[in-house]
Amino acid sequence: MRRRAGITKQAIAGIIIVVVVIAAAAVLMMQGGGQPTPTPTSTPTGTPTTKTPTTTATIGTTTTTTMSTTTTTTTTTTTTTTQPQLRTITIGSSTIRVPDDFYEFVQKAKNGEISVTINFWTSMLPFEVDAITQVVNEFESEYPGIKVSYTGTQQNMKEAIKAGVLANDLENTANVFTWAHDWTGELADGGFIVPLDKYLPPETIEDLQSQYLTNAYSAGVYNLHLYGLPWAAEAIALVCNAEMVQTPPKTFAELEQIMQQYYNPDNDTYGLAYQIDPYFVYPFVTAFGGYYYDDETGSVGVNSTGTKEGIKFLIQHVLAYEFTGDLGHETQLNIFQQGKAPCMITGPWDIPAIKENIPNITVSAIPPIDDKVPRPFSGIKLLWISKVTEQDQNKLYASILFVMWFSLNDDTLKSLVDNAGFIPVKKSVVTYISEHIDQYPIVAGFIESISNSIPMPKSPQMAKVWGPVAEALSAILATYSESGPDAALEAVDQALDNAQESILQSLSG
Repeated sequence: MRRRAGITKQAIAGIIIVVVVIAAAAVLMMQGGGQPTPTPTSTPTGTPTTKTPTTTATIGTTTTTTMSTTTTTTTTTTTTTTQPQLRTITIGSSTIRVPDDFYEFVQKAKNGEISVTINFWTSMLPFEVDAITQVVNEFESEYPGIKVSYTGTQQNMKEAIKAGVLANDLENTANVFTWAHDWTGELADGGFIVPLDKYLPPETIEDLQSQYLTNAYSAGVYNLHLYGLPWAAEAIALVCNAEMVQTPPKTFAELEQIMQQYYNPDNDTYGLAYQIDPYFVYPFVTAFGGYYYDDETGSVGVNSTGTKEGIKFLIQHVLAYEFTGDLGHETQLNIFQQGKAPCMITGPWDIPAIKENIPNITVSAIPPIDDKVPRPFSGIKLLWISKVTEQDQNKLYASILFVMWFSLNDDTLKSLVDNAGFIPVKKSVVTYISEHIDQYPIVAGFIESISNSIPMPKSPQMAKVWGPVAEALSAILATYSESGPDAALEAVDQALDNAQESILQSLSG
């Protein structure tokens, strides 16, 4: 018993010592002699030179934080990150979530409580400028606080915008401008345009994405950033003289029968009018799985099996029914307008001229080759905001509002269809066209082709691809003219191999 009693006393003494040590440590800790572990919701300011946020300013979704150095103290503070509140604005039939400060700007613009001017540039034909001018007037009427200074036909627009941004010339440079989407890579890489997702939160981007055809929206995305909003598109399609072809062919076999029927070069009639260049022949390249340049991987496929097969099919089943003395645009267009060919493969830009000579036409997608779908290049018309606009928040927000309104307002987009023949890419307007196809047969035909299309590459590297492909096609056509179709078929492989090698050398250099 004594032994057990003695052990108990020693244990008790040890416990007392431990308690004393812990208490002493706690006292030292309270006096600054130690650093307690912070919790996730508090920041200790008792640690020398610890920096904590003291000011938060939010512009769009960009948050600027000012840091200050604190002195040693026993006070703890809770730090929170300010997130922009979201409100909704309605444009046409679209409801879009936007940051609270942008929402307030929109209300002020609508009520005329601000006064800001933005410059809008296009490079268009006179009848297109007239249609766009009407759109600008409608915007100014709805948002009297914003004036849009519109330059309809700007010469050398891309270079003029680059020069203005480099000169930091806010007043004389475009704030908003539009062109086909393939400018995006060059302008983004050079820092000439503003990524919209820099100022609009993910919720706004998500709402915007849902409004457009998938391939149209994707045309505005580059390196995972959204740079432009789409409002129209172009792609080549099959245009037929309805007096010669009452029903558009559903298969390429049917089209070839039509071409055979009308092909009689001795009488100066042909089966098809179709210019030959890298852009125009692309549907036959893609039908067989070929391609020129892949934006996502950076790979070049000019001499891929699919590209070679597509060009060979073109020689055998398209060139065989054409006037090959001049495969340029003007000659081929004249052949069709003069009734020397029943159909032509071309884009919406030729429709006004064609209808002056052939009032009754049909438009449809290039028909499938068995189970192979020809996918033409498409050019998606985007609205961009120039980098110089970031100097002035009111101009920046006015530009963002104008870009959103222009691309989302159903009535505006329909007016552009009616007055200038632009092909819409907003889903609700596309649906409207499909429900009123008897009123919009030509537009509906081009929409069908655009739905099949592949947007042109956005990478600046594509500029190194066009030339060698054009040279390869020229060599093949020269062989066709001099030695006939069999020799041209044999020339395809070498011509495309040479083009591939030239492109790869240029890209590596």
